[in-house]
Amino acid sequence: MKIHNLIKAIGVSVLVFCFTMGICLIGQEVRKPKSMMVLDWNKILTHFMAYADNPNEENALRLLHSLPQDRPTEMFGDARAATRHIFGENYVILYEEAAAGDRIAIEILFRLLNISDGGSQEMILSDLGLIVRLYPKLFLEILSKYQETKHVKNFGYPVAFVGTGHNMHPRAEKHVLKKRLEAVSSVDDSEYKELRDACIKIIEEMIKKIDDDITRKEGQEEGNAVENSMSGLMN
Repeated sequence: MKIHNLIKAIGVSVLVFCFTMGICLIGQEVRKPKSMMVLDWNKILTHFMAYADNPNEENALRLLHSLPQDRPTEMFGDARAATRHIFGENYVILYEEAAAGDRIAIEILFRLLNISDGGSQEMILSDLGLIVRLYPKLFLEILSKYQETKHVKNFGYPVAFVGTGHNMHPRAEKHVLKKRLEAVSSVDDSEYKELRDACIKIIEEMIKKIDDDITRKEGQEEGNAVENSMSGLMN
């Protein structure tokens, strides 16, 4: 009788243990890591098309919230179709809203940095550069929210890209950067002083690089002119 009760007690204990472990394992499967960033391309496309049809605050917030705040660790859906529409002819609607100083639109640009590359990413960087000049304080406010994202950490603050169209015209590129420098330097809010100074440093370094490139190119051209002149005299 005692043996029977002992076996029964052991059986109950094992059953309770298995049940408890099962609950724990289920909980582990359901819970995702806090750092998990999931991207649903189909959902993003749906909200982007609604935003393109009517870029009001409600649709802007839905689009913003469909985008991961940082680089995604899990993606699904039709990425090609989504990026084709987002960075196609309707992208100008998002650009116009950002250029008008709409905070949500500017935040959307920051989040799109995490899921873009190549030409589409350069387009976003160029547009954010315009925001630096037009709304420097607003830019710093939003940058403070996204400064810890992987893109910003890997590539730095997006303040010095001016677009491929300026690369063949260094003086124009320098002009654009100087205007951004003036704008961001005008922000005197102590809350953003550290960010502002870091942005100033990045822009100043880029301007110096352009100056060095101009000086080097002019030196090469002068050297070539002298060489051609000497060659003409000898002939």
